[in-house]
Amino acid sequence: MIVNPNDIILSELLLFLDSDEGIRIQSKSTSKKIFINKNLLGNYVLLLIYNFTKNMHAFLDSRRNYAQGSDCRSCAIIYLDTIPEVLEIIHSEIEEIEVNEY
Repeated sequence: MIVNPNDIILSELLLFLDSDEGIRIQSKSTSKKIFINKNLLGNYVLLLIYNFTKNMHAFLDSRRNYAQGSDCRSCAIIYLDTIPEVLEIIHSEIEEIEVNEY
């Protein structure tokens, strides 16, 4: 577990992520969670579980691949191409984070 990693550490974890591995990022103070995997095409697949803010809805609406689940409290699946996009999602919603690899 890594608590409050900097962007360099997060970037390295994401860069070397394999298709059969994943990263769980969760807020230290709330129940917000982001599960990150990499698909076979090299895209980052994020499963976000929490209540979205207005800023988050604006960002998600601008993405081409977005689906809101009906069986989750609040969840979405987002496909991103680059590490800076993934970092933007992480930092836009979660201040103090804990990272676990699985």
